[in-house]
Amino acid sequence: MSDQLRPPLGELDAAIASVGLLVRGETLEQAWSLTVESPPSAAFQERIRRAIEQSVPGGDLVLLVTLRARRGREAVLAEATKAFVSASRQLPGVLGSTLYRSAADPLLFTLAERFTGRPALERHMAAEYFRRFQQIQGPLLSAPVEAVFYQRPIG
Repeated sequence: MSDQLRPPLGELDAAIASVGLLVRGETLEQAWSLTVESPPSAAFQERIRRAIEQSVPGGDLVLLVTLRARRGREAVLAEATKAFVSASRQLPGVLGSTLYRSAADPLLFTLAERFTGRPALERHMAAEYFRRFQQIQGPLLSAPVEAVFYQRPIG
C-alpha cells in the first residue's frame, strides 16, 4: 500500500473519535508478557483470559499497538507485521487488522485491530501466529510495545 493511502495518525485518531469511541488508557503489559509460552497450554490460555478480563473493557474493541523499530530493522519488522496482520484477519471475531507506518518517522508503526469482544481478543492472543510474532518482534524493536484500547461508549 502506498503512503498516499495511509492516513497520518492524527487523521486515524480523528476518525476513531468521530465514531464515538472512548479512549481506554490501560495497557496490556501483563497480557503481552504472558504470550511467550510455547506451545500454549491450557494454563497459559487461562492466564491470558484472566489478564484480559481484568484490563480490557467488554463489547466491541479497537486496539492500537505502537511498534518502534530498531534502525535498520524496519523492513524486517514491516514484513513480520504484515504476516501477523494476514493471519489475524483469518481468525473469527477479528473485524479488522491494519498496519500503518508513520510518514514522518519511518521507524514508527501502528497496528490497528478491531475485535467483536474479549473472547475474540483472547483467541487472538492465544493463537500460534501471535506467539510466533511475539518471539520475532523482540529483537526488531527499539522500545517496548504500547497498546491502547478504545471502546464504544455505553448507552
